[in-house]
Amino acid sequence: MYDTLCPELITTTRVQRKLMVSDPTNVAKKTMFMQNSFPYLEVYRPFIVRAREKRWKATIAHRFADILHIKTGKLTRVFTCNINDLYSQCDGLLSENIVNVHGTISKAGCEGCGTEVADYDEFCDEVKSNIK
Repeated sequence: MYDTLCPELITTTRVQRKLMVSDPTNVAKKTMFMQNSFPYLEVYRPFIVRAREKRWKATIAHRFADILHIKTGKLTRVFTCNINDLYSQCDGLLSENIVNVHGTISKAGCEGCGTEVADYDEFCDEVKSNIK
């Protein structure tokens, strides 16, 4: 994703554009997000929209954890570093047993105060219609 990033097409200041040219991963850094959320939202827009539409499906590895929990009841936690929320598609796993180490794309909240967005679908609709 970062190798195809075109900073000149993203809503940024000149300074932010230079930062992205020198290191494309700057688009995902909290410091830039807190100054200007548009670069992050513009780059991740397709992922946010497609994740909400459940375009990706749980794999056999996700299903294995699900079956392990259902059959034995011994699986007490699933730690995942993926933000795609695919474990939520497993009916046997309770959301409180899934630890999203890096967060999840299926929730949104204020980075300043931590308040969670009440209507995630509305947030996704806003991103889809108002972010290029």
